[in-house]
Amino acid sequence: MSSSNKITIKEVAQRAGVSIATVSRYLNNPSSLKEENRRKVEKIAKEANYQPLMYARRLAGGKLNTFGLVIPGYEDIFYSFYALEIIRGVGMALDKEDLDLHLHIYSGKDTFKTSLIDGAIFADIIGNEKQVARLVKEEFPVVVINHAIEDPEISSVAINNFKGAYEATEFLIHHGHKIVAHLAGDQRVQCASDRLQGYKAALKKGNIDLHNDYIKVTNFSRKEAREKLEELFSLKNPPTAIFCCSDEVASEVLAYAEEKRINIPKDLSVVGFDDNPHCLYGNLMLTTVRQPVLKMASLGVEILRDIVKKKKTPQKITLETELIVRDTVNFL
Repeated sequence: MSSSNKITIKEVAQRAGVSIATVSRYLNNPSSLKEENRRKVEKIAKEANYQPLMYARRLAGGKLNTFGLVIPGYEDIFYSFYALEIIRGVGMALDKEDLDLHLHIYSGKDTFKTSLIDGAIFADIIGNEKQVARLVKEEFPVVVINHAIEDPEISSVAINNFKGAYEATEFLIHHGHKIVAHLAGDQRVQCASDRLQGYKAALKKGNIDLHNDYIKVTNFSRKEAREKLEELFSLKNPPTAIFCCSDEVASEVLAYAEEKRINIPKDLSVVGFDDNPHCLYGNLMLTTVRQPVLKMASLGVEILRDIVKKKKTPQKITLETELIVRDTVNFL
């Protein structure tokens, strides 16, 4: 049937030999129908590719079978391995549940429409705290991932970024490095802040003085990483090791070192964060911290599904990281 001849609920009822009310019940609660009527309606609906408008289903009191995913609209969002993995992870989890995805990029204005979805997953919270608070106040189903939430009314799935950063920095210290720099991420982002704190804690435990000259904050981009590297290597005593906030940033360190004829790992050791497969190719395999992004996304969907079905109360989950040792760290 062509798009210009879309079938109506009345026509479905007529073809199936049932009432309009029966078709409506099929759309919203198929199990409430007698098996014979359910099969009749299902057969006609499939044959005619009958796809009722989402708002009609909501007015009828049914579910939209659609979850929203809200992602911060920072620079180069769709070049971000993390963001793409979040979208992929949520998308795959929704597909298994036969649910649809509604993607919303938050750019500073609260224009998110809950009328289009049954619940929302927030991939981190950067400047949109009021947006989340509004939905919670409205008792709308919400789950936050990649950001630990203290509010007992909000479910969250986070990653132990502090521990991951601590172990990465400790690994460098155990290899004899005393001048360990950190190319940090945007400190408005909880994961970046936690990684910086983990780095600092490892230095303290290793009895290494903290010098702010060796901490350079980036926006997770390679461009800013390059600028900060110039600053680090203009210091009187440049670092012998660098812990990076992401694998993308670490890749820029490798590129910079190659240009400047700095031998990795003989002269400079490097550890990233993410375990981005795009950073595995070339002469050097990057030592990094693996974070379970897909698992985090899947759990977010699972929890939101249960909240929508009113099966569970809010949950707080923290997932652990894993240090992946490859080629870019050496003993000093």
